[in-house]
Amino acid sequence: MGRNPGAVRRLMGAAALALAAVPSSQTARLYDDNPAHLWNRLHAALFVRVASDGREYGGDRVDPLLWVGSTYLLEGAAHDQAVRLLNEFVDAHAEQFIHDPLKRAILQRDLWTLFDWLNGDHTPYQRPDLTPEVIRQSTDELRAPLATVISRLALTPEEIRALPDNYASATRATMLPPDLLASDGRWVSVGRPDGPVAVAHVRDSGPGKNSVFLVLIRLPGARSDTLRYLEALRSFSGPLWRHDETLPAGMQDYPNPQLPRLPVGTRVALVRRALLIDSAGRITATRLTEQVQLRAYQMISPMTAREFADAQRVDESMFERAGQLFEEFSLSRAALFGGRMGGLLQLAALNRFFITFSSQGVDVFDVRRTHQPQRAHGIGLGSRARQVHLQRLPCSAGRLFVQQLHAVSTGARRGRPGRASLGDLAG
Repeated sequence: MGRNPGAVRRLMGAAALALAAVPSSQTARLYDDNPAHLWNRLHAALFVRVASDGREYGGDRVDPLLWVGSTYLLEGAAHDQAVRLLNEFVDAHAEQFIHDPLKRAILQRDLWTLFDWLNGDHTPYQRPDLTPEVIRQSTDELRAPLATVISRLALTPEEIRALPDNYASATRATMLPPDLLASDGRWVSVGRPDGPVAVAHVRDSGPGKNSVFLVLIRLPGARSDTLRYLEALRSFSGPLWRHDETLPAGMQDYPNPQLPRLPVGTRVALVRRALLIDSAGRITATRLTEQVQLRAYQMISPMTAREFADAQRVDESMFERAGQLFEEFSLSRAALFGGRMGGLLQLAALNRFFITFSSQGVDVFDVRRTHQPQRAHGIGLGSRARQVHLQRLPCSAGRLFVQQLHAVSTGARRGRPGRASLGDLAG
């Protein structure tokens, strides 16, 4: 998808998926009560962004506030401080300062996410003074100590297996469904035999590639009703996409209206869980849940080309228009370490959100140094749960999700690619 200024401005305004402004005192004491502790200082230097008004963001969000176009950590004082603290961590063997397996796991997971960002593509938004040579030198200066710290923080396989199931803890204190991950419950996990479930996340230039994504679906009735529906999808032999060149641009590709329709009352969940690197250097799945998205379909209408185009329209009524109820729970390190609600906080309780996934690559902190719009595309920058990003585009009538779910069920993707949505994540 091409980068156009209007889309970038719209996405900047329709921002989401973040734990946002965390009080300085909380950020400064995340790993230890002493703000000067090296773990606290390293976390703040790498992940806390300061806006032009002096407020801090990103200190306790799942993904770092870093984009393809970010110059933060690649040049200037931020880069120098990050390199200095990482080397200090290595020289002091600071991995020995904290032995709590949960805190070691979270710091390794966070540093791995940063390492992935450094390995990504930074070229689309190079400034004249940020040449490929400068980027290469800057990333090399960060990657070497990062790799050392990530390796030294590694837990043994036994320690990883003993990490808490924070989702189970969260269900005792929140409205999260307790049977969501039960192997024989009403929720059915949808996988694929030929690759990862969340293909869009793996391909995206943003964060999230060191996580496992699980897609689960629950139709009204018993588990057998959901299984029968999935079998109907597997049996569907028609094309997944329709293409009509007589329609206006932007409406020519849309899901096949003949796909089996989700019944009203269907619920869909996207669960994101952390991966870690163990002491033997192996990538290992964990029980640590990072995010949960829940959708309930209250209205199902035919998916026409116009309906599909409307589903891509980002505004405050997008979920209402799509007939969906939407909830999201996101990991808070402070809550997790403090034993509160399994560390999973409801998105509506948070303050301010930023796009990182499918974000067009624009660093909103860099942009806002010179331009600070108060509203964008009809959505206030200070609004809460109604702020959204492309990952949250609703699938009107659930039809796009069904189309992608069919591809998951059969293990093969056919037809034309669509725009990002939960269906994309299920792809």
